[in-house]
Amino acid sequence: MENNDTIFSDIKPAQVEVTLFQGLLTRLIDFAIDIFILYFIHLLMPRDLYLYLVRLSALIVPGIVILVVTVYRFLFLMLFSKTIGMMICSVKLLNKEFQPLSTKEKFLSIFRSRFSTIKYYKDK
Repeated sequence: MENNDTIFSDIKPAQVEVTLFQGLLTRLIDFAIDIFILYFIHLLMPRDLYLYLVRLSALIVPGIVILVVTVYRFLFLMLFSKTIGMMICSVKLLNKEFQPLSTKEKFLSIFRSRFSTIKYYKDK
């Protein structure tokens, strides 16, 4: 045994925090999917309904955008514990104990993707 070895030196976490590039790529993929969903909704929405909503209030369209992004993240995090971008990049959200997220933590991560206790991790 060397001087700097301990009995805990063999224990290493199975996950490592993702690099800046991997985190950015995950968010870009999710952003592209959000844009695709919004474009698809725009194509399906009747033109008269769209014009009525815009005339009704200037805050309706941004509200719809926020709602769609929130619903996308909510559905995928609650059902699969990952978004499509996270699935493609093989990334997962874990808490500070390297455990899968509880329902409360999943709900919080929908609105704020990275706060101090929840981060993106990748298997070694």
